Amino acid sequence: MQRVTLRLGQIRVNENNVRQDLNLDEKFLKSVAANGVKVPVVVLPLGEDTYELKMGHRRYFAARATKKTKEEQDAIEVPAYVLDPSLREAGEDFIDQLIENDDDYRRGLTELEQADALFGAVGAGMKQARVAELTGRSRKEVSQAVKTAKSVGERTRAALAEAGTYDLDLEVLGVLGEFDDDPAAVDRLLDAYAKGRFEFQVQWERDDREEQRAREQVRPQLQAAGGRLAEDSDTLPQTAEPLSELDGPDGEPMTAEAHAECPGHVATWAENPREPGEVDYFCTDPYRFGHYPPQEDAPETDGDQAEEQPQAASEAKASEQSREYVKAGNKAYRAAEKARQGWLKDLIGRKTAPKPLAAFVTEQLLACPKPVAQWVGDVGRRDLVKELTGYDAPAERAKSATPAKLTLLNFAVLAATFEKRMGEVRTWRTDSTARSAVYELREIREDARRWLTFLAEIGYPLSSVEQAIVDDEPYQEGEPDTADADSQAGEDTEDTPDGASAEDTEDAS
Repeated sequence: MQRVTLRLGQIRVNENNVRQDLNLDEKFLKSVAANGVKVPVVVLPLGEDTYELKMGHRRYFAARATKKTKEEQDAIEVPAYVLDPSLREAGEDFIDQLIENDDDYRRGLTELEQADALFGAVGAGMKQARVAELTGRSRKEVSQAVKTAKSVGERTRAALAEAGTYDLDLEVLGVLGEFDDDPAAVDRLLDAYAKGRFEFQVQWERDDREEQRAREQVRPQLQAAGGRLAEDSDTLPQTAEPLSELDGPDGEPMTAEAHAECPGHVATWAENPREPGEVDYFCTDPYRFGHYPPQEDAPETDGDQAEEQPQAASEAKASEQSREYVKAGNKAYRAAEKARQGWLKDLIGRKTAPKPLAAFVTEQLLACPKPVAQWVGDVGRRDLVKELTGYDAPAERAKSATPAKLTLLNFAVLAATFEKRMGEVRTWRTDSTARSAVYELREIREDARRWLTFLAEIGYPLSSVEQAIVDDEPYQEGEPDTADADSQAGEDTEDTPDGASAEDTEDAS
């Protein structure tokens, strides 16, 4: 084939072109306007300095769109390859169109490959504004792509290749780049993406990273203060009690400061921390060291009866949930809550509402279940409505809203009531300890089940802890293996002279 430069006025459109939709999107038009036609079109000579277009119809019409008048359009020059008519077979025009355009014969660049190309252009010295102009992208899109390409390192790229995952968008790739220094986190994120639980896993990973950073700061502080830390609270003996449930010998509420000199004083990571890195303080053997629950007098017993006290306490706790299991469940529940409310915010921010939304809103307002009755006027609910809608004054926004937007705003009010109802972190738990601690826990779980079931129906991807609530089953993930639990129980019974378990002593050293 001979390469030449032709004016568009010399080229005739092929009447046998099968493409019906040229799809001249804004990005493509901007690129042609900025660069001209880079890839040569393919033509067949017709005689008298005219040619028939065989390949490149989108480029041809995009080039014409850069000028207003026909004279200006005809004068545009484009590179072209000229075919030899003597070498053409009957019907070859149609085969060429298929091979050139069908996805089975060609593959566009993935989002990451496109980002690499943009990053390469910037790295070679081209300004991002110029890159945006030449590619038809916005500066924001170029900036995001460059940042993503830079953050996704070789380990993450290797994980993508191993998983055979190439169709990820820039937002997902950017998150993977955020955890590029943690291959295990990248693997978990890719697994969650495949299962449709990516947003939850992202939130869990971010919470976990924040928690680990906070703990790194707390550990030396505890060590400097001479305190002991049990990293795994399940290694505490079954006789251990949190200080919040104890009084000192003088009957005053027990504080960490007052208990600091007790041989059984130990800290462990909080079960439901208000802030990352928060600790709970325990006494490993309160009966032995003279600490009792509030309003409980010190027992007047002989030696044999005194030995029975901690044994009875241990037996009472034997059926309780593992502390580490509860921590894992609380952590998963809070991550799911953040991810779910982020999803709700995106949904409520749309211009149109899913079809089932209006019926759900009407049904809940008519039935007025406990979440609606209890929380619809609550100040905290109002703050959550503002957060979910993105409006400081949702009521004012409603005055000018379209009917579809009004449905979404009404839904936001209901969403806030159900989310406030689910604010109790123990909602995921099914054990008797949680039920005795939280009034109406069964009812709260039932309301949560109704809410999560509806969200799943309109496209929300349930996390495993939410799925357990919907199925009304105990949450399984994060629960220690039976063998591990038995092993820990055996270790817990071997107390050291100061009342802490042998493993606690190793942690403290």
